[in-house]
Order: sequence, then C-alpha cells, then structure tokens
Amino acid sequence: MKNVYYTILLLTAFSISIFLTSCCADNECAEEDIYGKTIVKQTDTLYNKVPVVERGPYSVQIGAFANKAYADAFLREAKSDLRMDISLKQTSDGLYRILIGEYKTLTEAEEVLQAVKRKGYNDSFTRDNYGPINK
Repeated sequence: MKNVYYTILLLTAFSISIFLTSCCADNECAEEDIYGKTIVKQTDTLYNKVPVVERGPYSVQIGAFANKAYADAFLREAKSDLRMDISLKQTSDGLYRILIGEYKTLTEAEEVLQAVKRKGYNDSFTRDNYGPINK
C-alpha cells in the first residue's frame, strides 16, 4: 500500500512540474499539434493600442468664465474690438467659453489665433471639442 501511495505522489509531483514548465519565461510556448510536431509560437501579450481620435472642428478660445455676467461683458467688448464672429458657449462643467469660429483645419484656426494675439488677447489658444490643441 505504501508503494502505491509513493508512486501516486511521485507521479503527481512529476505532472505538476511538467505543467508549470510548459510555457517558457521568454514568451515562447511550445505545444504539439495533432500530428506530433512541436509548434513554437511567439506570444505578444504587451502592446499599447492607441485609439485614433478625429479632431475638429477647431475654434479659438479667447476667454472662459464661471460667472455669466462677466462672460457677457467680455463678449461685448471682444466683439467691438475684434469685429469677428464670436460666440458664447456654456460647457457641461459650468464654464462659459468665449470662442471664435468653427474651422475645419487647424491651420485656419492658427491664422485667426495669431490675428487675435496681435490685438492683445495673449491668453488665447486653439481648441476643439476635446480640449486645447496647443496652449
């Protein structure tokens, strides 16, 4: 009876060691196909998949306020100074953003940004619906 017990114990230990060493540490796993040939596969478990985000339309932000009265006053002043199509948009976070235009390309928005900065709005920057492009 002892021999059977030791035999089962030995076979169990041997089986566990084979199971634990079936995949190597260098990401190459060996397995056998149904015909008995050894197949070595390179496994790739670490990769960074970066989502591609469509940007745009682009705007030039010249101000942002938490107080609507301040935002309205700034909007009136900016419209008289710049003589451009300027809009006030309230965002989901409660801010009132003062924005110029909706441009299809970043180049168009950058040209307007330079003109706005020449008029003295030095804190202005380009943005889209996802946030600032370059601040």
